[in-house]
Amino acid sequence: MVRRLVAVSVLVLVVSVAGVAAAGPSLAGCSEHFPEAEWSPAGETDLLTVETAGLSPGQALRFAEEASITARWLDTDLGGLEPLTLCVTGRDVVLDGAGIVAEGQRLHSVVFNDDGTVVVDALEALFFDEAHAFGLAYAALWQVAAQIGTEGYPEPLATTIAQWYLSRAADKLELHHAQMRSGAFFNDPSGRGVATTEWTASAQPATYAWNPQFQESPLADFVEFAVASEGPAILRDPSGERWAALEQEWQAALREEALQGSTGGNAWVVGLGIALGMVALAGLLAWLNHLSKRRTTEAARSRALETAGFAPGRPGDHEDH
Repeated sequence: MVRRLVAVSVLVLVVSVAGVAAAGPSLAGCSEHFPEAEWSPAGETDLLTVETAGLSPGQALRFAEEASITARWLDTDLGGLEPLTLCVTGRDVVLDGAGIVAEGQRLHSVVFNDDGTVVVDALEALFFDEAHAFGLAYAALWQVAAQIGTEGYPEPLATTIAQWYLSRAADKLELHHAQMRSGAFFNDPSGRGVATTEWTASAQPATYAWNPQFQESPLADFVEFAVASEGPAILRDPSGERWAALEQEWQAALREEALQGSTGGNAWVVGLGIALGMVALAGLLAWLNHLSKRRTTEAARSRALETAGFAPGRPGDHEDH
């Protein structure tokens, strides 16, 4: 409710297509990419224009409000961005994915980086937050790359940063932190034994399509750590060496937290023993529960047989006299 009230305070409803054209800069728009759909304006801020197809006015407004929050995050964190366009479709609108996804597949989400257009299929509304946040961040990073003189932000750093915005929009930062902390349990607490990622192995493509159901990653926690350590300015510095150093610091911090402050030596043995003990205890409890259920089942079966005139296990009961 708080998010919606804040969003409404900054969202300017668009009452006509002419109003959209007059109020902001000229954008590619949704109809230029997918003219087969009937697009309607849903909302606009300084950074974001939202258009929808196949959605009720209430749905369109709600999606526009949610997207405006992500747009404000991007504006605060990155600054200096050109306006973006978000196109949202309902379940009955099937967009032409020829040349974007494989034949026979449904186009779920796609970013056209060259003109800052993000398209999201709201077939499953549950994934809208993840999809729009990832897409808008991905398009914004393309602009950052252009501002620093490169074509495309480095990958896989771009998708990892976009996943951070996904995690924020879906309110999963704490979950992703817990997942990465658990995974770091067996790493060297100094961080020196952790192989770092080649964060600048390639560059963003001009067109990027994905399925929101499979885009979420707990690696968002790494970006959360980097921004907490260096501030959002780090997002405008895609240096592979700097991000690799931050990754080592992050892994060391995760391990230290997992071991409750242990920094090395033999203290990890205690943590490992506790972890293994909990696993063994869980296994024992599961086995005892299974054994109890089995005994109960056998007792019930025996009573049923006795009621039917049988008494298993008592020799001579069925002898003829």
